[in-house]
Parts: sequence; structure tokens; C-alpha cells
Amino acid sequence: MKHKILLFLAAGCLLMSAGCSAAKPISGGSHPPVTLSAWAVSWDKSGLAEYKKTENLWDSISTFAAGYDEKGNLLLPANLPAKEDFKGKPFYLTIVNDRISEGNLKEKDPSILTEILKTEESRRKEVRRIIALTERVGAGGIDIDFERFGKDQDLIEKFCDFTRLLSLEALPAHKKVRIILEPSMPMDAPYSTGAEYVVMIYNLYGTHSGPGPKADGDFIEKTLKKMENLPGKKAAAFSTGGCMWKDAALGGLIKGKGKFITQKEAEDLLKAHKVKTERDPESAALHFEYKEKGAHYDVWYADHETLNAWITLAARAGIPSVHIWRLGGNPDLKDISKGKGEA
Repeated sequence: MKHKILLFLAAGCLLMSAGCSAAKPISGGSHPPVTLSAWAVSWDKSGLAEYKKTENLWDSISTFAAGYDEKGNLLLPANLPAKEDFKGKPFYLTIVNDRISEGNLKEKDPSILTEILKTEESRRKEVRRIIALTERVGAGGIDIDFERFGKDQDLIEKFCDFTRLLSLEALPAHKKVRIILEPSMPMDAPYSTGAEYVVMIYNLYGTHSGPGPKADGDFIEKTLKKMENLPGKKAAAFSTGGCMWKDAALGGLIKGKGKFITQKEAEDLLKAHKVKTERDPESAALHFEYKEKGAHYDVWYADHETLNAWITLAARAGIPSVHIWRLGGNPDLKDISKGKGEA
């Protein structure tokens, strides 16, 4: 039995190495111009300092994020970046289906969507509440980031109707609408034609998996192909930073414990342990390993070269707009490229 297990693991390693060698390398290069947007989050004040250093890059900024309380009411967190922090830059408020109850946070809770999207009346009510909150914070646009319901066909249909109602109500309110979609969401659903669709092309690897990059060329290209079915304007979202795994083994067959980290945190670990990085050609991401107190760590993360490679793929595929998750912890973010005609 032990011999069979070893043969299975060896075969798995050979398959993985064969798959890697077959994939094509990616890198940054000349590409059509893109507009850039970034998210500024409530829990990381360094994002505002980073914004000031990179202000000329951004065509708009999204503040992250309004969620819901235990009764389903919209809730703004403390320290949410405000319109005034961005000096007249086009400003969006992001709405997420997070639930905060008695101080506890439940991220991406589908039960919220079951409540607010239940009937046409409840959908209209939620649209009005979202627009009113957007007015209150002085935002000119709305980002809808509802997640973890991509296998619920009934909710998908109700969500599509919600996007239609929101787009219609946003017009007289002079609000732009962007719908944020997970890459696993169906792209051929009957979404509103009046919104912009931003697809999150990241977390290919993360806390749910063994070590690897947040995105690679194959994942990006497959997602871009799926996006062709979306109506209206399309945008790609890419993630800064990366993830570290403790005691992962056998190329991720044994997952290990994962934790998301920023680029700065990754580079601090690199300096502390005096190890070298390698750049993975298929993703343009950096990675390294180290040992500490008997444990083994794998770290993968993106720098500006990684982001430029991803942006280049999207722009060459005809995507006119790129969104960056997120401001904070990115020492070289100023070096990402908007393409020809950039400032």
C-alpha cells in the first residue's frame, strides 16, 4: 500500500511539472492604454498614504466597504476612507454582503442576499437604500460586490433583476454602477446592460489551497474569454500582495495553513530570513521559502512587474479598465503601467 501511495505522489509531481513546462511565460510590455482604479479599505490607514504617492495613476477610487448589520440594515464601518481624502477624484462606495452582528464579522454571507433580493419590492427597496447611502457619503458611483452565491440559480436570476433596477434608478440620481463579479460567476446571465462589469481575476491560489500565485497567464486568459459574454463595459480586477503557507508540502498536495500578506510583509520576511526570490514565468509572481522554529514556509506575492504582466494580458485582450485590490503595503505600486499615453 505504501509503495502505491509513493507511486501516486510521484505521478502527481510529474503531472504538475509537465503542466508547468507546457504553460507559456508572461511579462509586462507595450499595450493599449487602460484606466486604473483602486480600492481603499477601512482597516489599513497606510492605503491613504500610498494613494498620495500614486495619485496620478488613478482614474477613480473605491472606498471599501459598506456592509449589513444583524437586522439587514446598511452599515458604514469606522475609519472608512471618505470623498475628501481623494481631492475630487471620481469616488465610488463599495457595498458588500458582509454581516456584522454583535461585533462579529461574517464575510460574504449569502443569507443577506436571500433577504434583500427576495421579491421585486425588496429589490427596489434595497436599490433606494443603496442610492441614498451613496448620496450621504458623496460618492458619484456604486460598486456592488456580492459574493458566494454563484451556484444558486434562483439568487442569480434575482441578482440580475437587481442589477437592472439599480442601473435604472442610478441614472436620474447621476450615479455610475459597477458590478463586481467572482470569476466563478456565470458570465452569460441576463445582467443589466447599463452597468460596468468588473471581474476579480485573483485568488487562483490562496488560503483555500496549497502554494501558488494569485493569478497566472492561463487563469487570466480563460477568465477573459468567459468575460466576452458580459454585456456593456468590462474591467479586470487584479490583486496586490500574496499569501504565505505554513508547512505545505508536495507541491501543495498537502495544503498547509495559508495567510494573506501584503508585498511589504513578504519583502520584510525576505530580508529577515536572507533568502532569494524566484520569479515564476507562468504568472510573473515572486516566490521564496524559509524555515523558522522547525516549520517550513512558502511565500508567493506580486510586485509591480507581476501586475504589469497581468495588466498587459488584459489590455491586449481588449479590456479598457483595470481595478487594483488594494491600496496599502505596496512599495512599488507607482511603477505599474497604464500603457500608451500614460501620464
